[in-house]
Amino acid sequence: MAAAPFPRSVTGRHVLIGLVIFFGIMFVANGLLVYYAVSTFSGGDRPNPYRSGLNYNETIAEAEQQAALGWSAKANYDKSAARVTLHFTDSAAAPVTGLALSGRLARPAVDSDDRVVTFREWREGVYVSDVTLDPGNWILSVESSKQEGGSPVYRLKKRLIVADGP
Repeated sequence: MAAAPFPRSVTGRHVLIGLVIFFGIMFVANGLLVYYAVSTFSGGDRPNPYRSGLNYNETIAEAEQQAALGWSAKANYDKSAARVTLHFTDSAAAPVTGLALSGRLARPAVDSDDRVVTFREWREGVYVSDVTLDPGNWILSVESSKQEGGSPVYRLKKRLIVADGP
């Protein structure tokens, strides 16, 4: 006596449908992951990192020139006064005066709160900018030159943390 065939056996058609569904789900999931990876934060902190890499030797030379100045800079944010303060001193701890500063405040992960800030010399070696910052992490990028529109002499990048509450 011969065995009766199974009424519900797996056929080539079932295998094909299973493979199409499996790979369809994989393509959709990978497509979503690629979309979100490309459309969110790129991880770069410069607008054109490729060009910066091409000029890497010039970047190193500028950093050496900046180190040769012997300047130091401190940055802090006073929430009650809504003010960013920069203190510049030279290698002899004397205040550095007469700088033209251009700055930018940005969030580390998003660019929706980025803003340009202008600094004025408040006292010798102390530069201030009146700006109100929301609580959280901020990155302050400042370029200084000896004259307005001149080539940068000193670059500063500091992280400011604004506390939540008074």
